[in-house]
Amino acid sequence: MSEYDLDPLSDQQILAKLAGRLRSERLQRNVTQQALADLAGVGVATLRRFEGGEGNLSLLNLIAVLRALGLVHLLDALIREPDVSPIASLRENGAGIYREAPVRQRARPESSSADDASWSWGDGE
Repeated sequence: MSEYDLDPLSDQQILAKLAGRLRSERLQRNVTQQALADLAGVGVATLRRFEGGEGNLSLLNLIAVLRALGLVHLLDALIREPDVSPIASLRENGAGIYREAPVRQRARPESSSADDASWSWGDGE
């Protein structure tokens, strides 16, 4: 398991990793919990509990903390709309069933035989 593979982790373990990462970023920038709480507009006790693994932040508080640390851009992958739809991408790249444009076909090809042309309803005898 790589250090970035979060699928096998529980929600609490992911939360602990996130709290640890934000704490590391705060310490690396030499910012106190009080200063970060003031910058983010959250309570210092809330931030302490979060970093200590005893609580969690609301999404609004998380965004505020990320913004205060200059990390709000990390949410871009969650928010950004894809530029091109997957189907359009397949069509553009000529992949799979979209390799060639679909050809419309008639249900029955027209027959040019004389027998078919002379037949009409009621002539079945």
